[in-house]
Amino acid sequence: MSSIEKDYIEVKIDVARVNRMFKELNLSTDESRKALRRGLAASARVIQRQAKSNLNTVQNRASGTTLAATNLKKWVRYVVYKRTLGFRVHIQESRGSSKKENPSFLLKFFEEGTDERFNKRIKKERMFSRRLRKERYTGKITASHFFSTASKSKINEAQSTLQKHIEKHIQKIASKR
Repeated sequence: MSSIEKDYIEVKIDVARVNRMFKELNLSTDESRKALRRGLAASARVIQRQAKSNLNTVQNRASGTTLAATNLKKWVRYVVYKRTLGFRVHIQESRGSSKKENPSFLLKFFEEGTDERFNKRIKKERMFSRRLRKERYTGKITASHFFSTASKSKINEAQSTLQKHIEKHIQKIASKR
């Protein structure tokens, strides 16, 4: 279970002002949606950047060093919804590819932690398999909550800058015409 209490956060923007800008600049429906989506994406990147920087500070308890997270950072992603005009910042789940290609399942362990883990002993019939022949302790991952702390700390900044990002992208699209 995630440590984030809510699944969504409602943001209020000055709709009258945004609509007035659309009307004054004569933006089409497609251009106005593009400006809104780009503004939402800019606000989502605020949270994504903080989550990636928090991932750099996750400690490897066994060696006492920081986690080599360069390959893991790319799995902290955001999605901007096209029809409902919203966004979600999330940890991408691995879907059928090998663990070497997509190690994103590890991020959930670093976010929420694990219990004490053991390799299980195998039966003698499978003696020549690659599994261990006796049980051994494999460790425990302590929860770092890198993602939930990033979302809690930067959600207010993302909300407050959303209006500014939307207006900036409206101006940008209008100036390209």
